[in-house]
Amino acid sequence: MEVREIGRKIKNSLPPAERDALVKKSRADDDKIRTGMFEFIDAQGGWLEFAYRKYPGESVKMIKLIHGEICDLTMGIIKHLNNTKKKVRRYNLELPSNGAGRPPRSFETISRVRFTPTDVL
Repeated sequence: MEVREIGRKIKNSLPPAERDALVKKSRADDDKIRTGMFEFIDAQGGWLEFAYRKYPGESVKMIKLIHGEICDLTMGIIKHLNNTKKKVRRYNLELPSNGAGRPPRSFETISRVRFTPTDVL
């Protein structure tokens, strides 16, 4: 017999001083401004509009980017854009040889948008 206790997950949190130092460091990294070109891979020629707020206490920023536009963005927003991906699923419609179960499926992750710094261009 096995008895499991279900409850809240124990958080391993840092002391407040260390946590505040890490937040300040990551905020300083995210506030650096880079110039580059925005590309909307899903809808070339279109635009992307989204709301962004990463840290508590910040105001919500409404950002509208147009495909092919060269603009100045902070590193936090650039990281957010370059991590925007979608899953493209592929289904194998052949049934398995033993005849039981669902057909196997796989997926591939594809970037939806891209921000390329002018240094690279």
